[in-house]
Amino acid sequence: MKKTFVLAFILFIAIKVFPQSGSYPGAFSRMGFGTRGLSMGNALVSNIYGNVASYYNPSLSAFQEQGFANIGYTFLSLDRKLNFIGVEKKFRLPNQKEGGAGISFYWINSGVGDIDTRDNDTKQLGYISTYENLFGLGTSFLLNEELAIGLGFKLYYSKLYEGIKSTSFGLDIGMIYKIIPDLTVGLSLKDFLSKYKWETNSIYGVLGTTTENKFPVIMSIGTSYNLPKQFGSVSVQFDTYFNPKFQTKDTSGVITYSKREYNYYLKVGGELKLAQNFYLRAGVDRIDITSDDFWGNIKPGVGVSFFRKLTKKYTLGLEYSFQLEPYTHEPIQNIGVGFLLN
Repeated sequence: MKKTFVLAFILFIAIKVFPQSGSYPGAFSRMGFGTRGLSMGNALVSNIYGNVASYYNPSLSAFQEQGFANIGYTFLSLDRKLNFIGVEKKFRLPNQKEGGAGISFYWINSGVGDIDTRDNDTKQLGYISTYENLFGLGTSFLLNEELAIGLGFKLYYSKLYEGIKSTSFGLDIGMIYKIIPDLTVGLSLKDFLSKYKWETNSIYGVLGTTTENKFPVIMSIGTSYNLPKQFGSVSVQFDTYFNPKFQTKDTSGVITYSKREYNYYLKVGGELKLAQNFYLRAGVDRIDITSDDFWGNIKPGVGVSFFRKLTKKYTLGLEYSFQLEPYTHEPIQNIGVGFLLN
């Protein structure tokens, strides 16, 4: 009974502390990526006018002319952690003047620490922690100078409780098209096949069960505009969440599936170049079109970015984002360090 209580409590914590899209699994992977994304409302599925993150669309790396690597650390409430590492680079074959390809890698690490576990008599059992990791590897191809397609591979590795871990693979696909040089549209489909599979036989023996939690599949479509004189960019994005069905089994063993649910979110964001290599950013994430409380779950954010050339070959950047979060009075703050290879 003690382990049953603890395990149920940990499952509740793992779902609720990263509130996203009806508390479906993998919520940490839908919070965004890096300071640029968090401060611009995560509306970056089509934005090629800056240092990109293929987390949003695997075809973005085909437009990252300079090699870019970034590291981010996030300050969160409720003993949560969320950290980022990303690398993006476009390359061409020798003597290739047009076209090309891009490659990307990113890692998102999250978790909850200092979880106070107790039994049914409220006796303290100790402190434990959970973690979730997403490793992404993507490649993209420029079919011509206007059109790019991309494919991303994901590996999820997570621990829920002692001896209860899950490994899962997922797939992203995406495309970007330049209508004109300063106007793009982008489309991505994320998290095909992604799911958690939890097995509790190591704790309960023959009484253990196997539970599968599928991720929502997310379709994002957006457009971005590069402002005149390289003054910055603005983006608008629309997301559709195809949430998984739930299944229940009655006493006779008959399985019933729930009706599939959908969520629709609008995201907007932009950045302005206020001085050489200095940007101011702002955006609003998760404008919930399907909710009666239209503004109840929004996540507005702002941020700044400053890059300085260290040598002819290397440029160092410092970035910061501040984003308000529903259900807690403390904000999401991210500090990032970026490296550009000229």
